[in-house]
Amino acid sequence: MQPLESRVYKYKNPAVKFYCPLCRTERAITVKARLTAKNYLQLVLTAVVSSMALYPFLGVRSFISIFFLWAVFELAVRTDFKKQVPCPHCGFDATWYKKDVKVARQKVADFWQEKGQTAPNAAPKKA
Repeated sequence: MQPLESRVYKYKNPAVKFYCPLCRTERAITVKARLTAKNYLQLVLTAVVSSMALYPFLGVRSFISIFFLWAVFELAVRTDFKKQVPCPHCGFDATWYKKDVKVARQKVADFWQEKGQTAPNAAPKKA
């Protein structure tokens, strides 16, 4: 089976490089699912600046802002990662496949329906 896209954009320094299990197109994800050392440095610097800005109003309690910022950073990184996981060529999403195969199949079918085509090499529906 040939990949759906033979010439894909090459990423510089991808975090994860792999082939789509459904369409065999070369894929890359640019971010990791967890915070990196660079993210922790950004978190600390942002927390210091926000704590200094809030110190006149909240006093020592302003240093609690690091926990709120940590949650925001985690949410942003994981959301960005999950946004990059689905294949833009065939609609396959490995995170849904791990959770529920039927939902993953439905998402691929919906992807192809939005494109106005039938899925290549689609198996006939069982009666």
